[in-house]
Amino acid sequence: MSTPSSISPSAYTAETLALLVLSDLATGRLTKEQIRGADCVWCETPLSIETAIDFGARSGTFAGAVTAWYPRGCLACVRKAALTAYTAHPETCEQCVDDPSVCDTGRALRHLELKNPQL
Repeated sequence: MSTPSSISPSAYTAETLALLVLSDLATGRLTKEQIRGADCVWCETPLSIETAIDFGARSGTFAGAVTAWYPRGCLACVRKAALTAYTAHPETCEQCVDDPSVCDTGRALRHLELKNPQL
C-alpha cells in the first residue's frame, strides 16, 4: 500500500482500517469501479496508487453470488470515516467510559483521523 509521503503508513494498519464502516457490497449501490478499487468506496473519486488507502481484499455477496472485492478510499473519506467511528466508539466501549486515555481502539481511530489534518 502506498500513501503520500506526508502520511504515515503506520496509521493505516489492517487492524485500524477494519474499524471503519464500509458500504455493504450486498446493497448493490457500489459501482464496478468501487468494487475493484479504482474509485473511492464512499465518494467515487478515481484513485491512484499514491492517493488510495487500501482496505485489502474482501469477500461479500453481490448480485446473489459470493464475490471478491477490493475496497479502497480517498484520504478525505478515510479521515471522515475515522472521525465517525471515533465519535461513536465510546458508546459501546466500557474502557472509554472508565478511562478513554488507555483505550487502544479509540487511540487508533483518533490517530487515523489526525493523519491528514489539512483536509
